[in-house]
Amino acid sequence: MTARKMAKRGSAVEGGFSYIGAVAAMLVVSLIVGALPTESDAERTASFVATAVMQLCFLLAAVLPHILMRSRPTYTLSRPTAKAALLAPVVTVVCLVAFYGVATLFSMLLGAVGYESSAAVDLSSPAGIAFAVVTSVALAPVCEETLFRGSVLSSLGVMFGRKNERARTVLAITLCGLAFAFMHTRPEQTVYQFFFGATLAYMTVRTGSAVPAVIAHMFNNAIGLVLSAPAVGDGINAAVGAISGGWQWVLIAAVASLVLAAGGAALLRMMIKRMGQGTTDASFRTTNDDGTGYADDGGTLAGAVFCTLAFAVCLALWIVNLVTGITG
Repeated sequence: MTARKMAKRGSAVEGGFSYIGAVAAMLVVSLIVGALPTESDAERTASFVATAVMQLCFLLAAVLPHILMRSRPTYTLSRPTAKAALLAPVVTVVCLVAFYGVATLFSMLLGAVGYESSAAVDLSSPAGIAFAVVTSVALAPVCEETLFRGSVLSSLGVMFGRKNERARTVLAITLCGLAFAFMHTRPEQTVYQFFFGATLAYMTVRTGSAVPAVIAHMFNNAIGLVLSAPAVGDGINAAVGAISGGWQWVLIAAVASLVLAAGGAALLRMMIKRMGQGTTDASFRTTNDDGTGYADDGGTLAGAVFCTLAFAVCLALWIVNLVTGITG
């Protein structure tokens, strides 16, 4: 047997360690960047480097607890089926079409209360574009998916082991989506990131691999960079401004967005179900699905505590960014 096959199944605590470790790394890097002088080439360069370092810290936080505890997560960067890999970009396109409308409505609501988003990705120079491509399209998807759809999602599946399969899956993918959304701490992106994160979690559960989620994440971030380009972004802002000029158009846009979201969710469910037959890990069950055979390895409580603390910190940062965006 290989060392990988001999490794024990991961418990709930590894994901908790990964999550809180990633949040701690994010806080440290953010504090260091915040202490640097602003509006200087050195500050911008440091910000680029800090983004890359933070992503690498996410990757380290995802794998280190499993290395130290000699365990393996349920979902890894294992080889997916060809169908799953090919359909991953399609999933991204459906997500954008389905959920961009409701995300825009939420952004309009934020704007109505005076919220102004923070500075977007710097695409004003060739160096800024190159670094954005490297960090957003190449580095971030691998590191963030290893963290969220690898370690965290695997532990969430164990954490709700007393639930039946359907409830366990719904809870795991929902909380994984919330953790992913609030970890970014940017209110204007939260709605889309929640739906996208939950979709990636469901795709990971069904395929048994985090690789399709990495592919979809790369495709999503590449499209996001294109939409962030000044010419494209100005056009989108002008269209949103025209819609928000009258309540009738806002109402029509709201209804259309909700219809698209509902239809897109149904289409995504159908597509992802055809990618594989996987379910949340049930190897910790010893007898029946009613929970009487749940084999708690002692890590569930610790994992839940760490995940709760990490989410609370992210939520607090999200609120701070919201208030800062409103008050200026």
